[in-house]
Amino acid sequence: MSIFSELKSPEVVYEGSSKYNPDIKIVKVGRTLRLTVEGYIQSVNYNSPACSKLFMGKTVDLIKREIPVAADFLVLGLGAGTMQKLISLGFQNADIVSVDIDQKMVDIAKKYYDLDSTPRHRIIVDDALRVVIEPEDNNIREGDFDVAVVDIFIGNSSPGLIKTGNFIAHLKKLVRPDGLVVFNRNYTTDFQEDANVFAENLGNYLRNVRTEVVAGYTNSDNILIYGRV
Repeated sequence: MSIFSELKSPEVVYEGSSKYNPDIKIVKVGRTLRLTVEGYIQSVNYNSPACSKLFMGKTVDLIKREIPVAADFLVLGLGAGTMQKLISLGFQNADIVSVDIDQKMVDIAKKYYDLDSTPRHRIIVDDALRVVIEPEDNNIREGDFDVAVVDIFIGNSSPGLIKTGNFIAHLKKLVRPDGLVVFNRNYTTDFQEDANVFAENLGNYLRNVRTEVVAGYTNSDNILIYGRV
């Protein structure tokens, strides 16, 4: 038997679109289910061999270093729910609130990525900006969270509103003093200057702002920009 007989060709297991996310695909390669939008990777399954090396795993590693006893998490952006699963596995008794505007992505995460198996996980289907500006409408109060993660993309770019001072100032209010806020941004060549400017400006709102570049697949390098409230 040839050693190549066990190699599997990529298999498209889902294709679709929504009002917010055109050209959604799930591609299976070996033990990895890649979720892509417009060709850009949004997530992989939590038990993929690649997961720990990509931005989902690296974000959770960062949180463990910064606040190892974190218990309450706000995650803006759902993807496949992989980061939420990793948080649940990495932090005992973690309570997680996720916000995503796209019900289609929630449905995909439930069907293909076992989203419902993540315990103590509440999902709000709404615009993240609205939830951050008017948190009381979703029974969220100021200072509810130890950690907030902003992982929102339209294809390969971050929506303009999440870069504004208004958004950041309101998000900051939802995190406890000395809590952590993490932004995941695209860091491929076309987006590096924008991400660097954002990191510099974030210092006007958060303390001790730092960055960590995460190498991904060919078209999906990311940068984690984070700081303390």
